[in-house]
Amino acid sequence: MKKYIFNQKHIKKISIIVTIIISILLITIYLLLINIDISNLEMPAVYAINKICPYLKNIYGITILIAIFTTAISVGISFLQNTCKTQKDFNIKCILICITAVLFSQIGFSNLVNILYPVLGGLGLIQIIQILRK
Repeated sequence: MKKYIFNQKHIKKISIIVTIIISILLITIYLLLINIDISNLEMPAVYAINKICPYLKNIYGITILIAIFTTAISVGISFLQNTCKTQKDFNIKCILICITAVLFSQIGFSNLVNILYPVLGGLGLIQIIQILRK
């Protein structure tokens, strides 16, 4: 995003707007799942959608899949753009990311989430602290 946003004022406005949107979405999901035992469900939101409106389950599943792919692609491209100096370096790291993704896909979604969410959450807190120090 550093190529597109230069003004600190815009960054703060965008951060506030995104925070509000994510908060609204989180509250909505919480209210959707509050009365469901989600301890044994792989994807509780899909289960909740199936209970409320069964014909939307497949649409919601496809939406989640698209969201996962677009997030993975944008994060991968951002990482590559910020770390690669040459096209050769870009290609090598891109291949390594693809191989790593295939290897990690064998772990399973819930196991991957259980392992990576706490790690990435901790790294996110460190990043927030670093941003607030500036």
